[in-house]
Amino acid sequence: MFKISAIIMFVAISGFASSALAQERWEIPEYKIYGAPSKEADAIAIDTLLETFRKAWEAEDAATVAGLHSDNVEWINAYARMFQSSDALEQFLEKRLFPAFRASASESESRNMKSISRRYLGEDAVILHLYTDGSRGKSINEGQVLRRTHFHFVLEKNCDNWTIAHVAIMDARL
Repeated sequence: MFKISAIIMFVAISGFASSALAQERWEIPEYKIYGAPSKEADAIAIDTLLETFRKAWEAEDAATVAGLHSDNVEWINAYARMFQSSDALEQFLEKRLFPAFRASASESESRNMKSISRRYLGEDAVILHLYTDGSRGKSINEGQVLRRTHFHFVLEKNCDNWTIAHVAIMDARL
């Protein structure tokens, strides 16, 4: 009886582990919105900010990308580089990140950028979770040509103006 119970438990645990691994690795859940904006104008403004970000990223327009961030933004990229102002972020994008890769890297990242979730936190904060598949660095995941990168944006509203206040970027790796 003990052997049967142990086998059943092993099979059950293995089933949970494999489904958890599949979700952690490469599969993306369906887009989800948590909460609701206090007014429809906020949702529209956030959509506009996100579309402006995508277009500026595609064009490698460092000034516009940085201008969407608060003056005291905290940006942490996938390599743990940290910037604590929009000016420092603009300098990094303009002088280091964008010139280090072909323009096609930013273009493909922009085209492939998709939203995973939006979480409203009260009337003046929202978290956006996005991902993209791109060629800015190679994927270390076997069988994957493109590198998957996740973006976590914390937006804040000041006087009806939404800006990105915090960014954390990470790779999806095995």
